[in-house]
Amino acid sequence: MALLNEIDREVAAARLAAWLAPRVAGGATVRIDAIDVPEASGLSTETLLVDASWTGDDGPQASRLVARVAPRGEGIFPRYDLAREHDVLAALGRLGAVPVPPVVGVEEDPRVLGSPFLVMGRVDGRAAADDPPFTVEGWVLDLPVDRRAALNERALAALAAVHAVDWRSAGLEALDPRRGDESFLDAQLRTWRETFAWASAGEANPTVEDGFAWLDEHRPADEPDPVLAWGDARLGNLLVDDDQQVTAVLDWEMVTVGAPDLDLGWWLFIMRHHTEGIGVPAPAGFPSRDEVVARYRELTGREVRDVDYYEVLAAVRLSVLMHRAGRLMTELGLLPADAPMRLSNPATHLLARLTGRPTPDAASQSFIGNRA
Repeated sequence: MALLNEIDREVAAARLAAWLAPRVAGGATVRIDAIDVPEASGLSTETLLVDASWTGDDGPQASRLVARVAPRGEGIFPRYDLAREHDVLAALGRLGAVPVPPVVGVEEDPRVLGSPFLVMGRVDGRAAADDPPFTVEGWVLDLPVDRRAALNERALAALAAVHAVDWRSAGLEALDPRRGDESFLDAQLRTWRETFAWASAGEANPTVEDGFAWLDEHRPADEPDPVLAWGDARLGNLLVDDDQQVTAVLDWEMVTVGAPDLDLGWWLFIMRHHTEGIGVPAPAGFPSRDEVVARYRELTGREVRDVDYYEVLAAVRLSVLMHRAGRLMTELGLLPADAPMRLSNPATHLLARLTGRPTPDAASQSFIGNRA
């Protein structure tokens, strides 16, 4: 954990306590009772689990918090706009239709913790793991088959709730990614081409380049009405309780406005990645791809005409991020310089299959474990 390696834990706690005092305790002195890093804290933002307490007018008080800290220097994404995430969470919290953690505040001055950070209230629940994937081991597989089906139903309902938000009346017009006379799809393709140029630093990636060519060649004739797009719509970004009810929708780093298929395609591709991509079957109780699409239609009343296209876009997006992850892990000494992960990983292999283009020559490599 870079933050607590570079800043003394007591120093970090003292700075955070001072920052929290006017925001949660009405100016009373805050004490940090615990500050921990979950094992799942990964290559993107860093996560701190914080227990704070203070004595207010009503006596002793306590709060369980989560701080998401942007990486120092470059990370998986070219930019980390925590203020944007804060605004989305705050708007959704006001509306109440989508369960999200309550926001405490955002700090963009790096002098407090060394990098900008966002603080939220901690929500009880557990998320389906990505490393190793929930399709291989963990609590999801321990559920009875009917509870797995309930989990998927409620997760998909949460996605539908996100798409039902009127992003304009919610005050989220700033999420509109378009420039000039671009369409929403134009904006997505430009954004991810720019991200690829940054992520690859000039290194060729034939599979990704072929993927962008396929996207240009197969553009849908029309675009649906835009929705609030979660951006990282997947089972692993939901907290659920013991009854498989969704308690919080998490991780809004890629939030945008665009076609609902943008999220649905990502949802389907991540499931494909965690099954076909690593050579394991979908757990019993999980709906098929066609069943997911049909149920999404029922929940939203929306037509789903171009989800195949947006699933390829999802494959391109994840392949771009995997290229960046491979470079970053090499720079950090976690992978040797000749590691194939940048170009050959489950995402690029699936992308090649979806587009009918050549599969990368090297063996597939990923930082995600598969212990099946």
